[in-house]
Amino acid sequence: MSETYEAILTRMNDTFTSLAGFEPEQASDIGLRMKLLAGEIYALTAEIDWLRQQMFPHTATGEQLDLHAQQRGLIRRKGQKAAGIVVFMLEMPLEYSFVIPAGTICTTDDGALNFVTTQEGCIPQGSTLAWLTCEAEDSGERYNVAHGGVTTIVTYLSVGIRINNSSAFSGGTEDETDESLRQRIMDSYRNTPNGADAFFYERLAEEVEGIQSAKAFKDSNHPGKVIVVLGGRGAAPTTAALNEATALLEQYVPLGISLQVQNTSLQSVNVSVTLTLKNGYVVSDVISSVEERIRTFFADMCVGENFYVASLGKAILETEGVANYTFAGGLQDTTCPDDSYMFKLGTLTVTAA
Repeated sequence: MSETYEAILTRMNDTFTSLAGFEPEQASDIGLRMKLLAGEIYALTAEIDWLRQQMFPHTATGEQLDLHAQQRGLIRRKGQKAAGIVVFMLEMPLEYSFVIPAGTICTTDDGALNFVTTQEGCIPQGSTLAWLTCEAEDSGERYNVAHGGVTTIVTYLSVGIRINNSSAFSGGTEDETDESLRQRIMDSYRNTPNGADAFFYERLAEEVEGIQSAKAFKDSNHPGKVIVVLGGRGAAPTTAALNEATALLEQYVPLGISLQVQNTSLQSVNVSVTLTLKNGYVVSDVISSVEERIRTFFADMCVGENFYVASLGKAILETEGVANYTFAGGLQDTTCPDDSYMFKLGTLTVTAA
């Protein structure tokens, strides 16, 4: 870390005094010049400090880290929009079919999170229900709303309709963090791909938007065959992401090698935890923070990664306001049956003692 402005000015004053034999007056011409020069020197050293930090991927941040990533053929992963099913309900059947247009906006109780229908829907004549796919208005984990959280229609419809999401919205993710991108950059240096090894296929697949992790391995029953298993963020990748990754990988398959690309098999882990809170914290706030931390923990899990209770416990203890915790329901370490599996969060119950 470079010197502070005050340290630079003091050093200049001391040097001048030792050479001239007297201290410069602060309001004098030389005193003002030294203040101005000290300010410029401090600005220059601060710029050098920033440049030194951004020169290497170990310490670079933001846009500069993105540039380091591009040198390794990597791109920061963009956040994904959550998706789910919303049920549209009439009080009584109509004598005609009622059309619900694509782009109909729905929201949560407090109006904080909006969701949009991705297709036109219809409540048939004589019926009262229609199920429509909705997508979050923006990307982010906050849009992974629990069952029953979407209850209000924003867009005007000519008849009275109630709505409710029949299942939790899922798939919403944030933009990749600096630390996650930094880890991928460092991995690219440690594991130099040779065009035919597992790391090459895994790294290539993970460049596709919507693919968070990949696991490549040889098919023990078929020599010359490589299987690449793809996982999303806490879920299986979409069909579009799977197809895009398959097309990309097939461009680089060497002669004599056959390739099979498939979605991961998901295994749910149900979590029930009771918290002991530190004094001075609001129970509801801490519970919400822990729920978010647990969801993030599972969303960050990769294909073929084992689940360890201690790792989840560490994440909970790192949440502000948590003094201790107790798991219920016999939660225990679980090993992936094979490299094609990925753990995801099942039911989640968080209470305070």
